[in-house]
Amino acid sequence: MEPERDWERLGEAFAVRRRAANLTQVEVAERLSVTRTPIQAIERGRQANGSPFTKVTGTMRAYARLLGWTEDSPARILRGEEPTPATQPTSGPTSDLPPAVDRELRSGKTLDHTVVHLGDDEDDDTRIIVVLKGAEDISEEELDELWQKWRRTRRQLQASAGEPDATPDS
Repeated sequence: MEPERDWERLGEAFAVRRRAANLTQVEVAERLSVTRTPIQAIERGRQANGSPFTKVTGTMRAYARLLGWTEDSPARILRGEEPTPATQPTSGPTSDLPPAVDRELRSGKTLDHTVVHLGDDEDDDTRIIVVLKGAEDISEEELDELWQKWRRTRRQLQASAGEPDATPDS
């Protein structure tokens, strides 16, 4: 099957499931903290500029979760398979984080993290928490390149707060 057709099949599957859940494109966009444009593009099976998609995006994976599917369901549909129902359907964020942050933390593969304390005294617990995320299917080469960038960035963050690089490199 040609790639454009697969993306159209994926878009139609999203639209059918969204309508079955009695959701509008606007409601989906609000719950995913995006504009309506990417939702329209996903359901059309083409990017907003008319080009075909080339990969499953984080928004597609978040949309799948919102509809009660697993994150790998878009890839399954593209292969001509059926989506996999999630064991616990999600209808939105399950934390007190802003929806966009919650969505980003739940998407992709967690590669590393660091906590940078900004407080000057023991009673001040002001901190920055940085979570390094990557694509679920990241290659070893991409991971190596990303890891080098992350090491430099982490050191800069910690140095700006006056902390030594206490996180071991592994």
